[in-house]
Amino acid sequence: MSNERYPQDLAVSLQDFEASGWKDAIAPATREGYSAMWLALSSAARTAIEQGRVAHGKVLWLLADACSMMLVPSSTNEPFKPFAVFHDRRSVIPDDLLDTDIAFFAEIVDAVDDNWLKARLSDLLWLKGEPRNTAFALKAIDAYRRLPLDADTWVHGGCECWSRAISLARMLKTAAGDRLQQMEASIVTAFNAAKRDDGFLGLWLADLLKSNGLGRDHRVGVARKLEALAREFDGAGDLHRAREYFSSAAEWYRTIPDAAKAAEMTVAVAEGWVKEAVAQTASESPSHMVAASIFENVIQTYRTVPRAERSTHQVDARIAELRDHLNDSGERALGEMVLIQTPGVDITQLIESARKSVTGKSAQLALLAFANLHRGANTEELRKNAIERMRRYPLQSLFAAMGMSRDGRVIAKCPPMMKPRAINEHEIVR
Repeated sequence: MSNERYPQDLAVSLQDFEASGWKDAIAPATREGYSAMWLALSSAARTAIEQGRVAHGKVLWLLADACSMMLVPSSTNEPFKPFAVFHDRRSVIPDDLLDTDIAFFAEIVDAVDDNWLKARLSDLLWLKGEPRNTAFALKAIDAYRRLPLDADTWVHGGCECWSRAISLARMLKTAAGDRLQQMEASIVTAFNAAKRDDGFLGLWLADLLKSNGLGRDHRVGVARKLEALAREFDGAGDLHRAREYFSSAAEWYRTIPDAAKAAEMTVAVAEGWVKEAVAQTASESPSHMVAASIFENVIQTYRTVPRAERSTHQVDARIAELRDHLNDSGERALGEMVLIQTPGVDITQLIESARKSVTGKSAQLALLAFANLHRGANTEELRKNAIERMRRYPLQSLFAAMGMSRDGRVIAKCPPMMKPRAINEHEIVR
C-alpha cells in the first residue's frame, strides 16, 4: 500500500464507506469484472482526494486495491496475484493489507450488496483473517455463485469466480453444507440451456464441470449436448467452434466410457480440419502453405483413433488419401514462397586452407587433417551468440518456421517461443 495516496494512520469507518460514493463509482463497471471496477474505484479515489474528501478517498483506494488483485483459483495457498509486476515494484497483494484494513473490510462486508465486491472482500477476509472465520468463506462462496452463468460475465472473470467458489466449498468440506451440489446443479442447468447463439458458453461450462470433477451423473447428457451443438455449428459453417465442441464431446464420451462415440467425434474433428483446408485453397487469396499445415493436423488427429475403431471409419484409407492432399498442397506451397536473398559470405580462404591441409598427404593423413579442420563448437560462445540474436531479432523466436524440400515435403520444423532454456538450446543448434 502506498503512503502517497492517503495518510496511513487515517481511520475509516462504515459511515465513511456508506458516504464514499462507491456504488455510483462501480455502477457502470460491474458487468465488466474486477479490472473495470479497479479502474473506476481508482478514478473515484483520486477525485475524492483532490476534493479534500480524504477519508472517502482512502475507502475508495482500499476497495480499488482489493479489486486490482488477479484471481488465480487453481492456487489454494495464493489465490490472489498482483496484476502487474515490474523489476522494482509490483501492484497490491493480500500481504500488503494492514490489520486495520482487514478490520475495515470486516466492518463493511455485510453492507456491500454488489456480488463482485462482496465476494472479493469476503475472500480476502477468509484468507487474511486471524483466526480464520468460516463465515467469511461462506459469504464468498455465496457471492461468487450469484454471478450469472452467461457468456458476457464469463469472459470478464466469471469463470475464475465460479472456480474459486468450487475450490472454497471443497476446502470447507462439510462446513460448506450442500453448496457444492447446488453449484453443480446450477452449472448443469445453465449448460443445458446453452444455445448456438451463446457461442463457446456451452463448452466453457462443460470444461468447468470436467476440470472440477463435477457432472459425473450427467456425462451422457453433457456429451450428447456438446455433440448436438457441434453439429449445429458445423451446419452453420462455424468450423472453429464445431471442432472445439466435437473435441470436448469426444472427451466426455471417453469418460462414460463410449469408445465408439468418442472415435466418431474424433473423426468429426479431423473432417472439420479438412473443411478448413479446402476453404483455405478455395478462397479469393488461397494459401496452400496453410492448407498443408492443416492436413498435417488432420493426419495427426486421425492417428489418435483407437485401432479397434479404425475400420469403422476407414481411418487407414483416409490417412493415405490425406497424404496425397498434403503432398499436393506442399508442392503448391512452394510457388507461394518469396525468395529473400542476403549478401553472400566469402569462404574462399576457408576453401584454400582446407585444400592445403590435405594436399600431398596419404589418404589416412588427409582424413586425419580434414577431421581436425574444426576443433568443435564452443557451447558457451554459441549460447551467448544465440541469446544476442534473439535480443536483436525477437520476431524469429515468436513464430514457428518450417523447412521444406524441393518437392514440398516438410523436412524440418522450428517451434515458436517456449521456455527460455529450450529456446536457447534450439537457437544454438540452429
